Amino acid sequence: MSRGPLSARAEFRLLVLFNALLIPAAMFVVSFDMYLLPPELQAWISSRGAMLSTPLQSIGATVSFGAFVALCVGLAGLLAFQRWARWLTLTSTIAIYLPMPLSDTVVLSGFAYTMDSVAAILWGVLLAAAYWSPVAAEFRSRTHEGAPGSGTT
Repeated sequence: MSRGPLSARAEFRLLVLFNALLIPAAMFVVSFDMYLLPPELQAWISSRGAMLSTPLQSIGATVSFGAFVALCVGLAGLLAFQRWARWLTLTSTIAIYLPMPLSDTVVLSGFAYTMDSVAAILWGVLLAAAYWSPVAAEFRSRTHEGAPGSGTT
């Protein structure tokens, strides 16, 4: 028995799950990324030692971490097509990127940079799909069944 193509809902959920798996995979790669760099860059990074951050950088890191946690919650909401999830993921994405100009120099290997770029592109596709694709109607039409005033019991 052959099945037709996946529905828009199923494709969207697969995209959300793929992005959710890409996050820890990217973190794993970044944790070993220094060993993928040329020896000269490894030596330069090691020579810098532990950098003391400014209070502004600490605030930026705190904001980014809080936004990352909100982003993870938003991913779960996107899987369930919750209306609030689109807003939460969009605002937390913006909040993650706002403090980036405060950060120090970042050196990535070609592999980590490619992985980061692919993740960013896919995240953009996911956000765009949540707002401007056939699946966007799933978020707008969500009603709470049994809620007062919803007309259902």
